[in-house]
Amino acid sequence: VKADGLKPAELGDSSKLRVGELAVAIGNPLGTLEGTLTAGVISALNRTVTIDGTDMNLIQTDAALNPGNSGGALANAYGQVVGIVNAKTSSVEVEGLGYAIPINDAKRVIEDLINKGYVTGRLYIGIKTKDIDEELTDYYELPVGVYIVEVIKDSPADKAGLQPGDVIIGIDGKDIKTGDEILKIRDLHKAGDSIKILFVREEKERAVTLVFEEYVP
Repeated sequence: VKADGLKPAELGDSSKLRVGELAVAIGNPLGTLEGTLTAGVISALNRTVTIDGTDMNLIQTDAALNPGNSGGALANAYGQVVGIVNAKTSSVEVEGLGYAIPINDAKRVIEDLINKGYVTGRLYIGIKTKDIDEELTDYYELPVGVYIVEVIKDSPADKAGLQPGDVIIGIDGKDIKTGDEILKIRDLHKAGDSIKILFVREEKERAVTLVFEEYVP
Protein backbone atom coordinates (compact mmCIF):
# COMPACT_ATOMS: atom_id res chain seq x y z
CA VAL A 1 0.00 0.00 0.00
CA LYS A 2 1.51 3.31 -1.08
CA ALA A 3 0.55 5.67 1.73
CA ASP A 4 2.11 7.52 4.65
CA GLY A 5 1.29 7.43 8.34
CA LEU A 6 -0.17 3.94 8.37
CA LYS A 7 0.23 1.79 11.46
CA PRO A 8 0.28 -1.97 10.79
CA ALA A 9 -1.99 -4.22 12.81
CA GLU A 10 -0.34 -6.28 15.52
CA LEU A 11 -0.69 -10.00 14.98
CA GLY A 12 -1.58 -12.15 17.97
CA ASP A 13 -1.04 -15.84 18.69
CA SER A 14 -4.10 -17.90 17.76
CA SER A 15 -2.70 -20.96 19.56
CA LYS A 16 -3.31 -19.17 22.88
CA LEU A 17 -7.02 -18.48 22.25
CA ARG A 18 -9.53 -19.87 24.73
CA VAL A 19 -13.24 -20.51 24.28
CA GLY A 20 -15.28 -17.71 25.82
CA GLU A 21 -12.81 -14.86 25.38
CA LEU A 22 -13.73 -11.68 23.53
CA ALA A 23 -13.80 -11.75 19.72
CA VAL A 24 -14.15 -8.53 17.71
CA ALA A 25 -14.79 -8.50 13.94
CA ILE A 26 -13.94 -5.43 11.88
CA GLY A 27 -14.97 -5.24 8.26
CA ASN A 28 -17.12 -3.86 5.49
CA PRO A 29 -20.45 -5.75 5.69
CA LEU A 30 -22.66 -5.60 2.58
CA GLY A 31 -19.83 -3.73 0.86
CA THR A 32 -21.19 -0.38 1.99
CA LEU A 33 -20.77 -0.17 5.77
CA GLU A 34 -17.03 0.45 5.98
CA GLY A 35 -15.34 0.11 9.37
CA THR A 36 -18.16 -1.75 11.09
CA LEU A 37 -17.26 -3.41 14.39
CA THR A 38 -19.18 -6.34 15.85
CA ALA A 39 -18.33 -8.21 19.03
CA GLY A 40 -18.91 -11.68 20.42
CA VAL A 41 -16.84 -14.49 21.87
CA ILE A 42 -14.65 -17.32 20.65
CA SER A 43 -17.27 -20.06 20.42
CA ALA A 44 -14.98 -22.97 19.52
CA LEU A 45 -11.51 -23.77 18.25
CA ASN A 46 -10.22 -26.21 15.63
CA ARG A 47 -13.53 -26.53 13.81
CA THR A 48 -13.22 -28.54 10.59
CA VAL A 49 -15.37 -26.79 7.98
CA THR A 50 -15.55 -27.77 4.30
CA ILE A 51 -15.44 -24.73 1.99
CA ASP A 52 -15.42 -25.19 -1.81
CA GLY A 53 -14.38 -28.80 -1.36
CA THR A 54 -11.48 -28.01 0.98
CA ASP A 55 -11.46 -28.96 4.67
CA MET A 56 -10.27 -26.01 6.74
CA ASN A 57 -9.34 -25.76 10.41
CA LEU A 58 -11.14 -22.63 11.67
CA ILE A 59 -12.00 -20.51 14.69
CA GLN A 60 -15.75 -20.33 15.39
CA THR A 61 -17.27 -17.10 16.72
CA ASP A 62 -20.73 -15.67 17.37
CA ALA A 63 -19.65 -12.11 16.45
CA ALA A 64 -22.09 -10.92 13.77
CA LEU A 65 -20.63 -11.53 10.27
CA ASN A 66 -22.15 -10.57 6.94
CA PRO A 67 -21.11 -10.57 3.27
CA GLY A 68 -18.27 -8.07 3.10
CA ASN A 69 -16.70 -9.17 6.37
CA SER A 70 -14.59 -11.79 4.57
CA GLY A 71 -10.91 -10.90 4.68
CA GLY A 72 -11.44 -8.63 7.66
CA ALA A 73 -9.80 -8.97 11.04
CA LEU A 74 -10.98 -11.00 13.99
CA ALA A 75 -9.29 -9.38 16.99
CA ASN A 76 -8.90 -10.22 20.68
CA ALA A 77 -9.39 -7.96 23.70
CA TYR A 78 -5.94 -6.42 23.15
CA GLY A 79 -6.63 -5.39 19.56
CA GLN A 80 -4.36 -8.09 18.18
CA VAL A 81 -5.46 -9.85 14.99
CA VAL A 82 -6.05 -13.50 15.84
CA GLY A 83 -7.99 -14.54 12.75
CA ILE A 84 -9.04 -13.64 9.21
CA VAL A 85 -12.82 -13.85 8.73
CA ASN A 86 -13.71 -16.15 5.85
CA ALA A 87 -17.12 -17.81 6.25
CA LYS A 88 -20.42 -18.18 8.08
CA THR A 89 -23.24 -20.69 8.20
CA SER A 90 -26.27 -18.99 6.68
CA SER A 91 -29.76 -20.43 7.15
CA VAL A 92 -33.14 -19.49 8.60
CA GLU A 93 -32.53 -22.26 11.15
CA VAL A 94 -29.19 -21.04 12.54
CA GLU A 95 -27.50 -17.86 13.70
CA GLY A 96 -24.21 -16.83 15.23
CA LEU A 97 -22.05 -19.37 13.39
CA GLY A 98 -19.14 -17.45 11.92
CA TYR A 99 -15.63 -18.65 11.11
CA ALA A 100 -12.11 -17.26 10.75
CA ILE A 101 -8.74 -18.60 9.65
CA PRO A 102 -6.38 -18.73 12.66
CA ILE A 103 -3.73 -16.04 12.24
CA ASN A 104 -0.95 -18.57 12.87
CA ASP A 105 -2.13 -20.43 9.73
CA ALA A 106 -2.42 -17.19 7.78
CA LYS A 107 1.08 -15.95 8.63
CA ARG A 108 2.76 -18.27 6.11
CA VAL A 109 0.38 -17.10 3.41
CA ILE A 110 1.04 -13.46 4.31
CA GLU A 111 4.82 -14.00 4.20
CA ASP A 112 4.59 -15.77 0.81
CA LEU A 113 2.53 -12.94 -0.66
CA ILE A 114 4.98 -10.32 0.59
CA ASN A 115 8.15 -12.16 -0.42
CA LYS A 116 7.09 -14.02 -3.58
CA GLY A 117 3.80 -12.51 -4.71
CA TYR A 118 1.91 -15.82 -4.53
CA VAL A 119 1.23 -18.65 -2.08
CA THR A 120 3.79 -21.43 -2.39
CA GLY A 121 3.04 -25.14 -2.06
CA ARG A 122 -0.43 -25.06 -3.64
CA LEU A 123 -0.98 -27.73 -6.27
CA TYR A 124 -3.11 -27.68 -9.37
CA ILE A 125 -4.38 -30.20 -11.87
CA GLY A 126 -5.50 -27.88 -14.65
CA ILE A 127 -9.07 -28.97 -15.41
CA LYS A 128 -12.55 -27.49 -15.20
CA THR A 129 -15.13 -30.14 -14.44
CA LYS A 130 -18.79 -31.03 -14.02
CA ASP A 131 -20.11 -33.85 -11.86
CA ILE A 132 -22.04 -36.54 -13.73
CA ASP A 133 -24.71 -38.02 -11.45
CA GLU A 134 -27.08 -40.89 -12.24
CA GLU A 135 -29.68 -38.57 -13.77
CA LEU A 136 -27.17 -37.04 -16.18
CA THR A 137 -25.75 -40.50 -16.84
CA ASP A 138 -29.10 -41.71 -18.17
CA TYR A 139 -29.65 -38.56 -20.26
CA TYR A 140 -26.21 -38.26 -21.86
CA GLU A 141 -25.25 -41.95 -21.73
CA LEU A 142 -22.10 -41.17 -19.78
CA PRO A 143 -20.61 -43.02 -16.79
CA VAL A 144 -21.00 -41.66 -13.27
CA GLY A 145 -17.91 -39.59 -12.57
CA VAL A 146 -16.35 -36.20 -13.22
CA TYR A 147 -16.69 -34.79 -16.74
CA ILE A 148 -13.77 -32.69 -17.97
CA VAL A 149 -15.12 -29.49 -19.51
CA GLU A 150 -11.76 -27.83 -20.16
CA VAL A 151 -8.07 -28.69 -19.89
CA ILE A 152 -5.64 -25.82 -19.31
CA LYS A 153 -2.72 -25.81 -21.74
CA ASP A 154 0.62 -27.04 -20.32
CA SER A 155 -1.04 -28.00 -17.01
CA PRO A 156 -0.38 -31.36 -15.31
CA ALA A 157 -3.64 -32.66 -16.81
CA ASP A 158 -2.59 -31.56 -20.31
CA LYS A 159 0.84 -33.16 -19.92
CA ALA A 160 -0.80 -36.39 -18.73
CA GLY A 161 -2.93 -36.52 -21.89
CA LEU A 162 -6.38 -35.78 -20.45
CA GLN A 163 -8.84 -34.11 -22.84
CA PRO A 164 -12.17 -32.28 -22.70
CA GLY A 165 -14.95 -34.86 -22.80
CA ASP A 166 -13.07 -37.42 -20.71
CA VAL A 167 -14.93 -38.67 -17.61
CA ILE A 168 -12.74 -39.39 -14.58
CA ILE A 169 -14.07 -42.43 -12.72
CA GLY A 170 -11.17 -43.40 -10.44
CA ILE A 171 -7.90 -42.27 -8.87
CA ASP A 172 -5.35 -44.73 -7.48
CA GLY A 173 -7.98 -47.46 -7.27
CA LYS A 174 -10.62 -45.30 -5.56
CA ASP A 175 -13.93 -44.61 -7.29
CA ILE A 176 -14.45 -40.91 -8.05
CA LYS A 177 -17.91 -39.35 -8.36
CA THR A 178 -17.38 -35.64 -7.63
CA GLY A 179 -14.88 -32.89 -8.25
CA ASP A 180 -14.64 -32.33 -4.50
CA GLU A 181 -13.24 -35.84 -4.11
CA ILE A 182 -10.50 -35.01 -6.61
CA LEU A 183 -9.61 -31.84 -4.68
CA LYS A 184 -9.37 -33.74 -1.40
CA ILE A 185 -6.98 -36.24 -2.99
CA ARG A 186 -4.93 -33.36 -4.45
CA ASP A 187 -4.63 -31.75 -1.02
CA LEU A 188 -2.99 -34.91 0.37
CA HIS A 189 -0.04 -34.59 -2.01
CA LYS A 190 2.91 -32.33 -2.75
CA ALA A 191 4.59 -31.16 -5.94
CA GLY A 192 6.26 -34.07 -7.74
CA ASP A 193 3.85 -36.71 -6.44
CA SER A 194 2.04 -38.78 -9.06
CA ILE A 195 -1.41 -40.39 -9.20
CA LYS A 196 -3.00 -42.87 -11.57
CA ILE A 197 -6.21 -41.56 -13.11
CA LEU A 198 -8.81 -43.92 -14.58
CA PHE A 199 -11.17 -42.30 -17.10
CA VAL A 200 -13.58 -43.07 -19.91
CA ARG A 201 -13.07 -41.77 -23.45
CA GLU A 202 -15.18 -42.88 -26.40
CA GLU A 203 -16.81 -45.57 -24.21
CA LYS A 204 -13.44 -47.14 -23.36
CA GLU A 205 -11.69 -47.13 -20.00
CA ARG A 206 -8.18 -45.70 -20.10
CA ALA A 207 -5.53 -44.75 -17.53
CA VAL A 208 -2.84 -42.09 -17.30
CA THR A 209 -0.33 -40.99 -14.67
CA LEU A 210 -0.55 -37.36 -13.58
CA VAL A 211 2.32 -35.59 -11.83
CA PHE A 212 1.35 -32.72 -9.52
CA GLU A 213 2.95 -29.30 -9.95
CA GLU A 214 2.96 -26.22 -7.76
CA TYR A 215 0.58 -23.51 -8.93
CA VAL A 216 2.53 -20.38 -9.87
CA PRO A 217 0.34 -17.48 -11.11
